[in-house]
Amino acid sequence: MKVAVCAGEKSGDTLGHDLLKDLKKNNDSITVIGVGGSMMESLGLDSFFPISDISYMGLIDPILNLRKILKRRKQLINFLKKEKPDVFIGIDSPSFNSGVCKALRKETNIKTIQYVCPQFWAWRYDRVKKFNKLYHLIFSLFPFESDLLKKHKVNFSYVGHHLAKSLPLDINIEAIKNDFNLPKQKKVIAILPGSRKSEIKYHEGPLIDFINLYKKDNEDTEIVLALNKLEDMPKNFIEIKDKIKIVFGETQKALSMADVAVVASGTATLEAAILAKPMVVIYKSNLISNFILSNFFLKSKYISLPNILSQSEIVPELRQNKVTGLEILSKVNSVFLSESKIINQLSSLKDNLSVNDSAKFSRAIKKLILE
Repeated sequence: MKVAVCAGEKSGDTLGHDLLKDLKKNNDSITVIGVGGSMMESLGLDSFFPISDISYMGLIDPILNLRKILKRRKQLINFLKKEKPDVFIGIDSPSFNSGVCKALRKETNIKTIQYVCPQFWAWRYDRVKKFNKLYHLIFSLFPFESDLLKKHKVNFSYVGHHLAKSLPLDINIEAIKNDFNLPKQKKVIAILPGSRKSEIKYHEGPLIDFINLYKKDNEDTEIVLALNKLEDMPKNFIEIKDKIKIVFGETQKALSMADVAVVASGTATLEAAILAKPMVVIYKSNLISNFILSNFFLKSKYISLPNILSQSEIVPELRQNKVTGLEILSKVNSVFLSESKIINQLSSLKDNLSVNDSAKFSRAIKKLILE
């Protein structure tokens, strides 16, 4: 069996790693080609091009880099036509992968799967009507979206979210604090500003203001800034490095030892929720992107996965001009006051996201190929 994949950002690379582990474990003979990051490459994928070439946030940044993105998509489509895999699996990044699937459905007999349902329930709801023309199958992560896909007669397989099974719950917080040379009694605030440079750029100013404000009255609290890699480090954070601890590639540990977290909207909010960590969720982007999304497309009341999944505001959210040092400070203080209540609410989310089937991907893909 030959499987083609395409992940366009870090969270997709993580999901792809889980997918490839399943495929390699449950298939005697399998070849995997396509695009992925370091985690998928660790399982043998030779990425056709770097995922950074197509990893852009919001509306404006992709437009500014549209020529490069379209060139890469055309190159990938031609590569897949030549290689003739049995199935193509687009992992998240639906704007990029839907174009690949459209071309493959029109010009080849390659089966198409979208792993992570496009968030039609949040914006551009009518997209759901086109899913069966684009995808032979959708791997759905969340129970509520599976219900919506069923309602619209879309072919799907509910696979749950890998974080619900992969994140350990028996965490030794004292041991983690010891690894970072922190006293076990010390309170910790983890800051996760985003996985992309464009996210970090918009969040760094308000976060620096928050750090300076919070440290005035809370010198004994440790603030841990968690970044993926050294290259993501904005120069402005270096100026306050004496007030914070900066860690690279240790997001899970930073969250695990935190009492409260400040997290950029995205997959990290789900990670924090599964770990039952009270948080403040922030999202700031290009002003034009935000105006277009908010006024013409966005349908969801919430921006963070914990709140979307529960359809209630379990954790506070700050968007755009509300993302300021003072607002973050106010919300962090309120979260500390409601810490126990939030922990109890978050703890109930995890069980609904877990699927106990180590061959769920292989089984669904084999069935699709044989149809």
